[in-house]
Amino acid sequence: MTPIFVAATGQNAGKTTTSLGLYHFFRKNGARTGFIKPVGQRYLLVDKYRVDEDSILLKEIFGMEEPLEVMSPVSVPKGFTSEYVQNKHKYAHLSGDILKAYNQVSRDKDVVIIEGTGHAGVGSIFDLSNAAVARMLGANVVIVSEGGIGRAVDEIVLNAALFEQAGVHVIGAIVNKVREDHYDKVKNIVSRALVDRGLCPIAFLPYRSLLSAPSVAQIAERLDVEFLCNEEEAVDHVENTVIAGMEALNVIPLLTPHSLVITPGDRVDNILVSISTHLMGEPGSSRVSGILLTHGFRPHDTVLEMLRRAKIPVMLTKQDTYSVASQVYSMNVKTLPSDGEKIEMIKTMVEKHISADCLLPADTTCSNCAGHCAIRDIVGK
Repeated sequence: MTPIFVAATGQNAGKTTTSLGLYHFFRKNGARTGFIKPVGQRYLLVDKYRVDEDSILLKEIFGMEEPLEVMSPVSVPKGFTSEYVQNKHKYAHLSGDILKAYNQVSRDKDVVIIEGTGHAGVGSIFDLSNAAVARMLGANVVIVSEGGIGRAVDEIVLNAALFEQAGVHVIGAIVNKVREDHYDKVKNIVSRALVDRGLCPIAFLPYRSLLSAPSVAQIAERLDVEFLCNEEEAVDHVENTVIAGMEALNVIPLLTPHSLVITPGDRVDNILVSISTHLMGEPGSSRVSGILLTHGFRPHDTVLEMLRRAKIPVMLTKQDTYSVASQVYSMNVKTLPSDGEKIEMIKTMVEKHISADCLLPADTTCSNCAGHCAIRDIVGK
Protein backbone atom coordinates (compact mmCIF):
# COMPACT_ATOMS: atom_id res chain seq x y z
CA MET A 1 0.00 0.00 0.00
CA THR A 2 1.31 3.45 -0.93
CA PRO A 3 0.35 6.66 0.91
CA ILE A 4 0.56 9.92 -1.04
CA PHE A 5 0.55 13.12 1.00
CA VAL A 6 -0.85 16.16 -0.85
CA ALA A 7 0.69 19.36 0.54
CA ALA A 8 0.75 22.89 -0.86
CA THR A 9 2.91 25.97 -0.92
CA GLY A 10 0.14 27.98 0.73
CA GLN A 11 -3.57 28.45 1.29
CA ASN A 12 -5.93 28.08 -1.69
CA ALA A 13 -3.24 26.61 -3.96
CA GLY A 14 -5.45 23.66 -4.89
CA LYS A 15 -4.95 20.76 -2.47
CA THR A 16 -8.59 19.72 -2.56
CA THR A 17 -8.73 19.94 -6.35
CA THR A 18 -5.60 17.78 -6.54
CA SER A 19 -6.81 15.27 -3.94
CA LEU A 20 -10.17 14.88 -5.65
CA GLY A 21 -8.54 14.50 -9.07
CA LEU A 22 -5.93 12.00 -7.87
CA TYR A 23 -8.54 9.92 -6.07
CA HIS A 24 -10.58 9.73 -9.27
CA PHE A 25 -7.47 8.95 -11.34
CA PHE A 26 -6.33 6.06 -9.17
CA ARG A 27 -9.79 4.55 -8.80
CA LYS A 28 -10.46 4.77 -12.52
CA ASN A 29 -7.18 2.92 -13.13
CA GLY A 30 -8.26 0.04 -10.91
CA ALA A 31 -6.51 0.96 -7.67
CA ARG A 32 -8.34 0.43 -4.38
CA THR A 33 -8.14 3.98 -3.08
CA GLY A 34 -8.66 5.58 0.32
CA PHE A 35 -8.72 9.17 1.56
CA ILE A 36 -7.97 10.86 4.87
CA LYS A 37 -7.41 14.44 6.04
CA PRO A 38 -5.48 13.95 9.29
CA VAL A 39 -5.65 17.57 10.46
CA GLY A 40 -8.44 19.92 9.39
CA GLN A 41 -9.13 23.56 10.10
CA ARG A 42 -12.47 24.15 8.34
CA TYR A 43 -15.03 21.79 9.79
CA LEU A 44 -18.71 21.09 10.30
CA LEU A 45 -20.39 19.32 13.22
CA VAL A 46 -21.70 15.94 12.07
CA ASP A 47 -23.22 13.65 14.73
CA LYS A 48 -21.28 15.49 17.47
CA TYR A 49 -17.97 15.05 15.60
CA ARG A 50 -15.95 17.92 14.13
CA VAL A 51 -15.44 16.82 10.53
CA ASP A 52 -13.31 18.63 7.96
CA GLU A 53 -15.24 19.94 4.94
CA ASP A 54 -12.94 18.24 2.43
CA SER A 55 -13.58 14.82 3.96
CA ILE A 56 -17.31 15.43 3.66
CA LEU A 57 -16.84 16.48 0.03
CA LEU A 58 -14.92 13.39 -1.07
CA LYS A 59 -17.09 10.98 0.89
CA GLU A 60 -20.24 12.32 -0.77
CA ILE A 61 -18.72 12.37 -4.26
CA PHE A 62 -17.19 8.88 -4.20
CA GLY A 63 -19.42 7.13 -1.68
CA MET A 64 -16.58 6.01 0.59
CA GLU A 65 -17.40 3.42 3.25
CA GLU A 66 -15.25 4.81 6.06
CA PRO A 67 -17.03 6.93 8.71
CA LEU A 68 -16.42 10.67 8.51
CA GLU A 69 -14.83 10.77 11.96
CA VAL A 70 -12.21 8.30 10.68
CA MET A 71 -11.55 10.27 7.48
CA SER A 72 -11.11 13.43 9.60
CA PRO A 73 -9.59 12.36 12.94
CA VAL A 74 -8.35 15.79 14.13
CA SER A 75 -10.11 19.10 13.46
CA VAL A 76 -8.69 22.22 15.05
CA PRO A 77 -11.23 24.63 16.57
CA LYS A 78 -10.66 28.33 17.12
CA GLY A 79 -8.34 28.99 20.05
CA PHE A 80 -6.89 25.48 20.00
CA THR A 81 -3.27 26.50 19.43
CA SER A 82 -3.11 28.64 22.57
CA GLU A 83 -4.80 25.92 24.59
CA TYR A 84 -2.35 23.31 23.26
CA VAL A 85 0.77 25.31 24.13
CA GLN A 86 -0.46 25.89 27.68
CA ASN A 87 -1.79 22.36 28.27
CA LYS A 88 0.22 20.18 25.91
CA HIS A 89 -0.10 17.07 28.07
CA LYS A 90 -3.86 16.95 27.48
CA TYR A 91 -3.38 16.34 23.77
CA ALA A 92 -0.78 13.60 23.70
CA HIS A 93 -3.39 11.33 22.13
CA LEU A 94 -3.65 13.26 18.84
CA SER A 95 -0.87 11.39 17.03
CA GLY A 96 -2.37 8.11 18.15
CA ASP A 97 -5.80 9.21 16.91
CA ILE A 98 -4.35 9.94 13.47
CA LEU A 99 -2.48 6.65 13.26
CA LYS A 100 -5.53 4.67 14.33
CA ALA A 101 -7.71 6.39 11.72
CA TYR A 102 -5.09 5.98 9.01
CA ASN A 103 -4.74 2.26 9.71
CA GLN A 104 -8.49 1.88 9.33
CA VAL A 105 -8.65 3.90 6.10
CA SER A 106 -5.66 2.13 4.55
CA ARG A 107 -6.90 -1.40 5.25
CA ASP A 108 -7.13 -3.39 1.97
CA LYS A 109 -6.14 -0.32 -0.09
CA ASP A 110 -3.55 0.03 -2.85
CA VAL A 111 -3.13 3.77 -2.35
CA VAL A 112 -4.29 6.34 0.19
CA ILE A 113 -4.58 10.03 -0.62
CA ILE A 114 -3.65 12.07 2.48
CA GLU A 115 -4.66 15.71 2.21
CA GLY A 116 -2.53 18.11 4.22
CA THR A 117 -3.31 21.56 5.59
CA GLY A 118 -1.39 24.39 3.96
CA HIS A 119 2.39 24.40 3.56
CA ALA A 120 4.90 21.97 5.06
CA GLY A 121 5.18 23.77 8.40
CA VAL A 122 1.48 24.34 9.13
CA GLY A 123 0.56 22.65 12.41
CA SER A 124 4.04 22.96 13.94
CA ILE A 125 2.58 24.96 16.83
CA PHE A 126 0.78 21.82 18.03
CA ASP A 127 3.43 19.31 16.89
CA LEU A 128 1.42 18.05 13.92
CA SER A 129 2.99 19.88 10.99
CA ASN A 130 2.40 18.48 7.54
CA ALA A 131 5.99 17.29 7.48
CA ALA A 132 5.59 15.54 10.85
CA VAL A 133 2.31 13.85 9.84
CA ALA A 134 3.74 12.73 6.48
CA ARG A 135 6.73 11.20 8.30
CA MET A 136 4.50 9.51 10.86
CA LEU A 137 2.42 7.90 8.10
CA GLY A 138 5.42 6.98 5.93
CA ALA A 139 4.01 8.94 2.99
CA ASN A 140 5.55 10.25 -0.21
CA VAL A 141 4.69 13.91 -0.85
CA VAL A 142 3.22 15.78 -3.81
CA ILE A 143 3.47 19.58 -3.47
CA VAL A 144 0.79 21.77 -5.07
CA SER A 145 1.69 25.31 -6.16
CA GLU A 146 -0.16 28.09 -7.92
CA GLY A 147 0.86 28.96 -11.48
CA GLY A 148 3.88 31.08 -12.29
CA ILE A 149 7.59 30.51 -12.78
CA GLY A 150 9.99 32.05 -10.26
CA ARG A 151 7.63 32.19 -7.30
CA ALA A 152 6.23 28.72 -7.99
CA VAL A 153 9.68 27.08 -8.12
CA ASP A 154 10.97 29.03 -5.10
CA GLU A 155 8.00 27.98 -2.96
CA ILE A 156 8.08 24.36 -4.12
CA VAL A 157 11.80 24.08 -3.33
CA LEU A 158 11.33 25.76 0.07
CA ASN A 159 8.56 23.34 1.07
CA ALA A 160 10.44 20.34 -0.33
CA ALA A 161 13.44 21.24 1.83
CA LEU A 162 11.33 21.15 5.00
CA PHE A 163 9.85 17.77 4.07
CA GLU A 164 13.27 16.34 3.21
CA GLN A 165 14.66 17.68 6.50
CA ALA A 166 11.95 15.67 8.25
CA GLY A 167 13.02 12.55 6.34
CA VAL A 168 10.05 12.58 3.96
CA HIS A 169 10.50 11.87 0.24
CA VAL A 170 9.01 14.46 -2.11
CA ILE A 171 7.93 12.91 -5.41
CA GLY A 172 7.40 16.17 -7.23
CA ALA A 173 4.98 19.00 -7.80
CA ILE A 174 1.66 19.85 -9.41
CA VAL A 175 1.42 23.43 -10.63
CA ASN A 176 -2.17 24.64 -10.53
CA LYS A 177 -4.05 27.62 -12.03
CA VAL A 178 -1.68 28.10 -14.97
CA ARG A 179 -2.92 30.79 -17.34
CA GLU A 180 -3.75 29.44 -20.79
CA ASP A 181 -1.79 32.16 -22.62
CA HIS A 182 1.37 31.25 -20.66
CA TYR A 183 0.74 27.52 -20.34
CA ASP A 184 3.44 26.14 -22.65
CA LYS A 185 6.06 28.58 -21.39
CA VAL A 186 5.34 27.85 -17.72
CA LYS A 187 5.27 24.11 -18.30
CA ASN A 188 8.59 24.04 -20.18
CA ILE A 189 10.56 26.31 -17.88
CA VAL A 190 9.19 25.05 -14.55
CA SER A 191 9.59 21.41 -15.64
CA ARG A 192 13.27 21.98 -16.40
CA ALA A 193 13.80 23.84 -13.12
CA LEU A 194 12.13 21.11 -11.05
CA VAL A 195 14.00 18.24 -12.74
CA ASP A 196 17.30 20.08 -12.16
CA ARG A 197 16.39 20.03 -8.47
CA GLY A 198 15.44 16.36 -8.34
CA LEU A 199 11.67 16.93 -8.38
CA CYS A 200 9.21 15.52 -10.88
CA PRO A 201 6.83 17.92 -12.71
CA ILE A 202 3.77 15.72 -12.22
CA ALA A 203 1.12 17.99 -13.74
CA PHE A 204 0.34 21.51 -14.90
CA LEU A 205 -3.35 22.29 -14.44
CA PRO A 206 -4.78 25.20 -16.44
CA TYR A 207 -6.69 28.01 -14.77
CA ARG A 208 -10.46 27.53 -14.94
CA SER A 209 -12.55 30.48 -13.77
CA LEU A 210 -15.45 28.20 -12.85
CA LEU A 211 -13.41 26.53 -10.09
CA SER A 212 -12.91 29.88 -8.35
CA ALA A 213 -16.50 31.00 -8.88
CA PRO A 214 -18.88 31.07 -5.88
CA SER A 215 -22.53 30.19 -6.23
CA VAL A 216 -25.16 32.79 -5.45
CA ALA A 217 -26.07 30.75 -2.36
CA GLN A 218 -22.46 30.85 -1.13
CA ILE A 219 -22.36 34.61 -1.55
CA ALA A 220 -25.65 34.95 0.33
CA GLU A 221 -24.31 32.84 3.19
CA ARG A 222 -21.07 34.82 3.38
CA LEU A 223 -22.85 38.20 3.43
CA ASP A 224 -25.81 37.14 5.62
CA VAL A 225 -28.36 38.76 3.31
CA GLU A 226 -32.15 38.61 3.05
CA PHE A 227 -33.62 36.90 0.01
CA LEU A 228 -36.46 38.91 -1.50
CA CYS A 229 -37.39 36.27 -4.09
CA ASN A 230 -36.27 33.12 -5.92
CA GLU A 231 -33.97 31.76 -3.23
CA GLU A 232 -34.45 28.29 -4.72
CA GLU A 233 -32.78 29.57 -7.92
CA ALA A 234 -29.57 30.60 -6.13
CA VAL A 235 -27.61 27.62 -7.44
CA ASP A 236 -25.89 29.26 -10.40
CA HIS A 237 -22.25 30.30 -10.06
CA VAL A 238 -20.91 33.84 -10.44
CA GLU A 239 -18.02 34.45 -12.82
CA ASN A 240 -18.52 38.19 -13.28
CA THR A 241 -19.42 40.84 -10.69
CA VAL A 242 -20.99 44.04 -12.00
CA ILE A 243 -21.12 47.09 -9.73
CA ALA A 244 -24.02 48.88 -11.39
CA GLY A 245 -23.75 52.43 -10.15
CA MET A 246 -23.66 54.04 -13.59
CA GLU A 247 -26.42 54.79 -16.12
CA ALA A 248 -28.31 51.70 -17.31
CA LEU A 249 -27.01 52.09 -20.89
CA ASN A 250 -23.47 51.57 -19.61
CA VAL A 251 -24.43 48.51 -17.57
CA ILE A 252 -25.62 46.45 -20.55
CA PRO A 253 -22.15 45.67 -22.04
CA LEU A 254 -20.94 44.46 -18.63
CA LEU A 255 -23.63 41.79 -18.27
CA THR A 256 -21.74 38.75 -19.53
CA PRO A 257 -22.97 35.23 -18.67
CA HIS A 258 -23.06 34.32 -14.96
CA SER A 259 -23.05 37.93 -13.70
CA LEU A 260 -23.89 39.10 -10.20
CA VAL A 261 -25.34 42.60 -10.33
CA ILE A 262 -24.65 44.74 -7.25
CA THR A 263 -26.69 47.94 -7.23
CA PRO A 264 -28.56 50.14 -4.77
CA GLY A 265 -32.14 48.97 -4.38
CA ASP A 266 -33.49 52.32 -5.60
CA ARG A 267 -31.73 52.09 -8.98
CA VAL A 268 -34.81 50.77 -10.78
CA ASP A 269 -33.22 51.50 -14.16
CA ASN A 270 -30.35 49.08 -13.50
CA ILE A 271 -32.68 46.46 -12.08
CA LEU A 272 -34.92 46.61 -15.16
CA VAL A 273 -32.03 46.47 -17.62
CA SER A 274 -30.68 43.43 -15.73
CA ILE A 275 -34.06 41.70 -16.11
CA SER A 276 -34.23 42.52 -19.83
CA THR A 277 -30.68 41.35 -20.54
CA HIS A 278 -31.26 38.17 -18.57
CA LEU A 279 -34.43 37.29 -20.47
CA MET A 280 -32.70 37.93 -23.81
CA GLY A 281 -29.93 35.44 -23.06
CA GLU A 282 -29.54 32.08 -24.76
CA PRO A 283 -32.10 29.45 -23.63
CA GLY A 284 -30.75 27.33 -20.79
CA SER A 285 -27.99 29.78 -19.91
CA SER A 286 -27.98 32.38 -17.17
CA ARG A 287 -26.95 35.88 -18.16
CA VAL A 288 -27.68 37.23 -14.66
CA SER A 289 -27.00 34.74 -11.88
CA GLY A 290 -28.35 37.04 -9.18
CA ILE A 291 -28.97 40.61 -8.07
CA LEU A 292 -27.69 42.01 -4.78
CA LEU A 293 -29.47 45.20 -3.68
CA THR A 294 -27.57 47.46 -1.29
CA HIS A 295 -28.21 50.24 1.26
CA GLY A 296 -31.36 48.44 2.46
CA PHE A 297 -33.50 49.96 -0.31
CA ARG A 298 -36.37 47.57 -1.07
CA PRO A 299 -37.79 47.96 -4.61
CA HIS A 300 -41.47 48.47 -5.35
CA ASP A 301 -43.68 45.39 -5.32
CA THR A 302 -44.24 45.73 -9.07
CA VAL A 303 -40.49 45.49 -9.69
CA LEU A 304 -40.21 42.56 -7.29
CA GLU A 305 -42.94 40.73 -9.19
CA MET A 306 -41.00 41.22 -12.43
CA LEU A 307 -37.88 39.80 -10.77
CA ARG A 308 -39.88 36.89 -9.42
CA ARG A 309 -41.21 36.03 -12.87
CA ALA A 310 -37.73 36.31 -14.39
CA LYS A 311 -36.56 33.70 -11.83
CA ILE A 312 -33.59 35.82 -10.82
CA PRO A 313 -32.56 35.36 -7.16
CA VAL A 314 -32.64 38.75 -5.48
CA MET A 315 -30.88 39.57 -2.21
CA LEU A 316 -31.05 42.62 0.03
CA THR A 317 -28.41 43.99 2.39
CA LYS A 318 -28.13 47.15 4.47
CA GLN A 319 -24.43 47.41 3.63
CA ASP A 320 -23.14 49.85 1.03
CA THR A 321 -22.19 48.77 -2.48
CA TYR A 322 -18.42 49.05 -2.02
CA SER A 323 -18.40 46.96 1.18
CA VAL A 324 -20.35 44.03 -0.24
CA ALA A 325 -18.43 44.08 -3.53
CA SER A 326 -15.13 43.89 -1.62
CA GLN A 327 -16.39 40.88 0.33
CA VAL A 328 -17.50 39.09 -2.84
CA TYR A 329 -14.13 39.68 -4.53
CA SER A 330 -12.21 38.36 -1.50
CA MET A 331 -14.24 35.17 -1.05
CA ASN A 332 -12.39 31.89 -0.64
CA VAL A 333 -14.49 29.46 -2.65
CA LYS A 334 -14.62 25.80 -1.66
CA THR A 335 -15.97 23.07 -3.94
CA LEU A 336 -19.22 21.65 -2.56
CA PRO A 337 -20.80 18.20 -3.12
CA SER A 338 -23.58 19.95 -5.06
CA ASP A 339 -21.10 21.52 -7.53
CA GLY A 340 -21.52 18.80 -10.13
CA GLU A 341 -20.11 20.81 -13.02
CA LYS A 342 -17.01 21.79 -11.04
CA ILE A 343 -16.41 18.23 -9.85
CA GLU A 344 -16.59 16.77 -13.37
CA MET A 345 -14.25 19.53 -14.59
CA ILE A 346 -11.69 18.65 -11.89
CA LYS A 347 -11.82 14.94 -12.71
CA THR A 348 -11.37 15.55 -16.43
CA MET A 349 -8.67 18.20 -15.98
CA VAL A 350 -6.47 16.13 -13.67
CA GLU A 351 -6.90 13.00 -15.77
CA LYS A 352 -5.95 14.89 -18.94
CA HIS A 353 -2.92 16.78 -17.64
CA ILE A 354 -1.33 14.44 -15.12
CA SER A 355 1.83 12.64 -16.20
CA ALA A 356 0.78 9.03 -15.77
CA ASP A 357 4.43 7.93 -15.89
CA CYS A 358 4.87 9.34 -12.38
CA LEU A 359 2.18 7.04 -11.04
CA LEU A 360 3.01 3.80 -12.83
CA PRO A 361 4.91 0.86 -11.28
CA ALA A 362 8.62 1.33 -10.66
CA ASP A 363 9.65 -0.68 -13.72
CA THR A 364 8.21 2.12 -15.88
CA THR A 365 10.62 4.96 -16.59
CA CYS A 366 9.17 8.40 -16.05
CA SER A 367 9.74 10.54 -19.12
CA ASN A 368 9.70 13.68 -16.96
CA CYS A 369 12.51 12.92 -14.57
CA ALA A 370 14.18 9.66 -15.62
CA GLY A 371 12.25 7.56 -13.15
CA HIS A 372 13.24 8.75 -9.69
CA CYS A 373 9.61 9.60 -8.88
CA ALA A 374 8.03 6.24 -9.70
CA ILE A 375 5.58 4.95 -7.10
CA ARG A 376 5.56 1.18 -6.75
CA ASP A 377 2.66 -1.21 -7.06
CA ILE A 378 -0.28 1.11 -7.56
CA VAL A 379 -1.61 1.11 -11.09
CA GLY A 380 -1.37 -1.98 -13.23
CA LYS A 381 -1.80 -4.57 -10.51
